[in-house]
Amino acid sequence: MIVRTSKARFRLGVIGDLHTHWDNVDVAQFAGTDYDLLYFTGDLGGGTPDSCLRMARAMAGLRHPTLVMPGNNDTVDIEQLAAELAHQNGLNRLLSMAGNEQAVHPIMLCGYSRHSIYLEDLDIDLIAARPHSMGGPDLSFPDYMRDTYGIHDLQASAQRLVELVEESTADRLVFLAHNGPLGLGEHPGAMWGCDFKEDGGDWGDADLTHAIAHATALGKEVLAVIGGHMHLRTKCGKDRPWKTQRENITYINAARVPRIFSTDDDVYRHHVSVTIDANGIQAEEVLVPEYG
Repeated sequence: MIVRTSKARFRLGVIGDLHTHWDNVDVAQFAGTDYDLLYFTGDLGGGTPDSCLRMARAMAGLRHPTLVMPGNNDTVDIEQLAAELAHQNGLNRLLSMAGNEQAVHPIMLCGYSRHSIYLEDLDIDLIAARPHSMGGPDLSFPDYMRDTYGIHDLQASAQRLVELVEESTADRLVFLAHNGPLGLGEHPGAMWGCDFKEDGGDWGDADLTHAIAHATALGKEVLAVIGGHMHLRTKCGKDRPWKTQRENITYINAARVPRIFSTDDDVYRHHVSVTIDANGIQAEEVLVPEYG
């Protein structure tokens, strides 16, 4: 996907793990925003093919250019998921799935892909990392990853990401992922720390960390790494930080689950707003009231 704009800034709306929390109200609310691109971190459904496809159909009404990263809970054939998102037939479905620039629909799956943003005086490449990541020390769904993406282990995945970085001609990069990188999970309440088993440790993706390090070694400025997967509310009831900065890189975990929730006064829908310009990057959580 290529996004061109005459503006001096790039606006990205990040929607964390859905887990079935998405409907036509969301579509209408985002229609009134000025985002240049929307990014879904994955886990659309509730772990079944039917729920995943139902969410894809509900998202198909979006009119903003949109990238969707398949998560570990998106247990559905990738071609079928792409077709539901694109809501098209024949060639256009395949074009959308493959990330072909000729695809006419603004909603595309991403993963092991590069997407260029051209601003008035700034170029940025979005590097979409490994799809379907479950986190941890092993490659998730190895048979599926081999058959679908030609990836047979984490080393091969890291090499694929390195190739995407090296193909980029942009000086500034943003990494998009389902899970976060290894290195920010030092305890269960950290951004990508394992909270669901004793001594789980850092649950980030080593291949993603390798790609980030390679990009910085090449002299590229990594502005942000954006993911989800590890829900912000931990199993022990505490909240992880949703944003942190290390070595001038902004890390964002957008997985507030459930993203739609009620209070005494209204129903709120969560996403993260990211703005990038020549001065850097700003990110803030957004809670949109349904009735207020």
